[in-house]
Amino acid sequence: MELEVRRVRQAFLSGRSRPLRFRLQQLEALRRMVQEREKDILTAIAADLCKSEFNVYSQEVITVLGEIDFMLENLPEWVTAKPVKKNVLTMLDEAYIQPQPLGVVLIIGAWNYPFVLTIQPLIGAIAAGNAVIIKPSELSENTAKI
Repeated sequence: MELEVRRVRQAFLSGRSRPLRFRLQQLEALRRMVQEREKDILTAIAADLCKSEFNVYSQEVITVLGEIDFMLENLPEWVTAKPVKKNVLTMLDEAYIQPQPLGVVLIIGAWNYPFVLTIQPLIGAIAAGNAVIIKPSELSENTAKI
């Protein structure tokens, strides 16, 4: 596990995940994966939790796709620097707040909603420019394989 954390941390420190273009590409790739593997996702969650395809689709897949779309639409605005009010000490400076990624994020999956409660935080972490390690729930083993 330490080797994996080191590898992910090095990937983050390389700066590769910070550009907006990279984040948008990763979110679009995640969206494609969800759409292409939709049937596999439905089957895995049904096997793990005995949920109907309708429940899985409406509670997990649609929610994830909606979250990705929301991020794709709003992320360009969210990553831009926001000017802040200047005071006597900063009046000659350029004062702004620039959102920055935090680093490596660990996402621990839940067993009861194994897809949405793992992928939704992943969407936010990717949008923020972080590198991610996912630890899926061992109680939802079929979903963890996806």
